[in-house]
Amino acid sequence: MISNLRSYFYGTDTPIDTHFGVTSRVYLNNAATPLVARPAIQELYKTLPIYSYGNEPNALSAQLTAKYNEVRDIVTDFIGADASLDTVIYTSNTTTAINILSQVYYEHDPEQIVLTTRMEHMANYLPFREKMRTVAVGITPEGDVDMDDYASKLEQYKGQIKLVAVTGASNITGIIPPFYDMAAMAHRYGARIFVDAVQLVQHKSFTMMPHGDASHIDFMSFDGHKFYTGQSGGVLVGDRTFLDQYKPLIYGSGITEFVSSSKIIYKGSPERFEAGYPDFLGIISLGATIRFLDGIGMKNVEEWEQGLYRYMISRLSQIPGLILYGNIYRNKRIPFVAFNLKNMPYRTLASNLGFGFGIDIAPGTNGANLYVQDLLGLTDDQAYSLYQSGEGYGIVRASIGLFNNYEDIDRLADALAFLY
Repeated sequence: MISNLRSYFYGTDTPIDTHFGVTSRVYLNNAATPLVARPAIQELYKTLPIYSYGNEPNALSAQLTAKYNEVRDIVTDFIGADASLDTVIYTSNTTTAINILSQVYYEHDPEQIVLTTRMEHMANYLPFREKMRTVAVGITPEGDVDMDDYASKLEQYKGQIKLVAVTGASNITGIIPPFYDMAAMAHRYGARIFVDAVQLVQHKSFTMMPHGDASHIDFMSFDGHKFYTGQSGGVLVGDRTFLDQYKPLIYGSGITEFVSSSKIIYKGSPERFEAGYPDFLGIISLGATIRFLDGIGMKNVEEWEQGLYRYMISRLSQIPGLILYGNIYRNKRIPFVAFNLKNMPYRTLASNLGFGFGIDIAPGTNGANLYVQDLLGLTDDQAYSLYQSGEGYGIVRASIGLFNNYEDIDRLADALAFLY
């Protein structure tokens, strides 16, 4: 079944004009947003006949609301959360989820230090950086989180760090940091941990671990548009009792039990963090794609994608002048690769691949500004100088998804060999 999954997705062989004529598109920008899985759209077609505002007192409205809320259980099972202790909050995307958590922690203690890493996407850096003092753990020459620096900073700021925020997998190199080890260490210092799993869970099995486990993940988030839905809709999952102590990030209808001019009583989570009209279609489609991948089996997903990744590295490593960033042979990873071609600016390389060969890839920092700066060996001053000059700095990223095949990898490798 794995080798025939291409037919389960839209747009895998869409014709595209190139400098060499019309060809079929090669889509290798899955880290940004993957192509849409047909089961997501099929579920939407099933839902549209009962679509409504969702609070009408009738059987169809009750059916729609039940389908919507069922996804909380689907998410809970998929990530190994504890239904009795954790809450599943629906959000528009992972960025919103992290902003909710940053507001909660700001209210919890505005003087605290948040410990994060230089590997992060800006969605897991700026929401904390702009509210509280935020310290970033360094990166090793191989592109991984520097665990010695992590241990040192936990000790240096002992008692001040209340939250550690780390990516589940780099959106640039695909390297998976040792977040379970980081969780155990954070807990020893009295801190909780948040894992931004938006790049991870569609490629590899993930569990939050039991609450009593030293490696328990206290909070995590992911969303639908990275999970083959083509829709908004994501989740923030974490300790219900802790979250219920704090006010929402966004205010509006649906989050209160009672309102008068003199008194407001907020609902508990998840509802208190879900102001406004529910994203029925986005959330229901997320449930459909989780069931789709569950049906395939995450072990099978990982084996297929890692086979493609190993083949990609075997082809790309033979191309003269191609620079590959990070430890490309690290076993704990998702199937992404970051590269540049000697003597060719990254924007030119990306444009040649896209307009010349019909290959969708992603150039630049791709939201991981500090990480890319480190991978390129740039100081802050050098990075700023490149920004001011208009030249900028960046890498080119190819990221594999479930629908990709060996021909896609050959097309990329052959194009890069031609360009060199």
